[in-house]
Amino acid sequence: MKRILSLVLSFVMIFFLVFTVSCSTQEEEVFDMAFDVELEVDLTGLHFVWGSYWDQEICPSRDFSIVGDKIHKRFDDLQAKYGCTMEVIPWEDGSSRTLQELAAGMNTIDFLDSHASAGGIQLYRANLLVALEDIPNINLSDSKFGVPRFIQYGIFDGKQYGFYHYAWEFPPEYHGVMMFNTELLHGLGITTPHEYKESNEWNWANFKEYLLSIQEAAANAGYASDFVPYISGNSYSADAIGFMFANGLQMIENNGNGNYSFGFDCNEGYAAVEFLNDLYNNGLYVQKGAEVFVKNQMAAMMSHETYWATHFYEKSSSQNYLPAQDYEYGLVGFPYGPNGNEHSVSGYVHHGRRLNWVLNGSGKELSEIGLVMDYVFSPLDDSEGWYGYFRDQIFYTPEDHENYVYMLENVNFNYGSLYLEKGYDTWNSGITSAVVGKKSVSEAFSSAKSAIDDAIRKNVTWTFEDLGIGE
Repeated sequence: MKRILSLVLSFVMIFFLVFTVSCSTQEEEVFDMAFDVELEVDLTGLHFVWGSYWDQEICPSRDFSIVGDKIHKRFDDLQAKYGCTMEVIPWEDGSSRTLQELAAGMNTIDFLDSHASAGGIQLYRANLLVALEDIPNINLSDSKFGVPRFIQYGIFDGKQYGFYHYAWEFPPEYHGVMMFNTELLHGLGITTPHEYKESNEWNWANFKEYLLSIQEAAANAGYASDFVPYISGNSYSADAIGFMFANGLQMIENNGNGNYSFGFDCNEGYAAVEFLNDLYNNGLYVQKGAEVFVKNQMAAMMSHETYWATHFYEKSSSQNYLPAQDYEYGLVGFPYGPNGNEHSVSGYVHHGRRLNWVLNGSGKELSEIGLVMDYVFSPLDDSEGWYGYFRDQIFYTPEDHENYVYMLENVNFNYGSLYLEKGYDTWNSGITSAVVGKKSVSEAFSSAKSAIDDAIRKNVTWTFEDLGIGE
């Protein structure tokens, strides 16, 4: 009897076990979902606002340009995807308007496109910024938010706050590059800088002789006396900074133990200014407007922002820029000095360059902001944005594109008046005077030394992020 009962109980237990497993299997089958299924997110009713001093540049009116239409389509697609809307409106660069709205108990804008040299720091000190790493759905390693060295001045106390709509048609701009008229050089029988660079001879030791050969060939070809081999399209001091970078220096040096100094204040920095002064004294280098090089073709080379070599937006004053001209041109970094090498990068992000910031006080959840950022700032189409356009439509040679991208990915930062305050302005003025021989180089540096050192002690130790060149 016990045996029969035991068998019955065994059959009952096996039945319930099979039934349980069967139910469990059925439940798994009923609720099983593919891993690539995207959860539905509904942000209907939310309105995101992006403020900018140059709102019409970010988002032109519909039917104004191809780029503008792509941006409007992205906003339309955002609404179709999540149900929310987005617009770009005029806004100031700094923090006062945002602070006023918050003080009045209002929500402020979600994103700010800022051009002010101290805009980011003002917002950070007022606790108005959200660190990107604290926003869900944001992958900082995604290049659509900018390469690290280009957006490094959006780092405060070790966290990344600023980003750049890198994958859009807005090309990143930086200073410290040379543009040259390829057709003019070939017409004079002169090799291009690319050829010097290829043989690792693009350095100060050869640069003066190179300019002298251009000067002589131009005179023999009948060019007017106001032809100059090499001009600055912006300022002497701006070029001097690029030459200092090309001589292996950094603007701010970490001396260890949390101590920082003005890295240009050394013999290698003085040498860069003296080098430009020598070119100036020999009539090989002078500051003139960009039109002299771009349109009048009365110079073989010009140093300026990359903007002049890459500006391609239609329905604008693009006829003033190189892509609109009917001659071939090229782009290269400054020749490197005796303290530098072929890997030294002269390009630098000037302190007024734009970054975007996420504002703390818009009333939106960070997860909502992250979803919108991730979608809106993705490439506008499949064309690789400005990167592919430069390669395929703007630059004439692969070397031009490679030089632009290499400098961008290893670009220096001009901490300038953002960190060095009025001492930097004094130094800039002194360097300009030294290039044209109105002041000695040592005098130019010494006149600003005390103010710059004070500014470094005041500002740099709490915000400075040394990413290291070439890392």
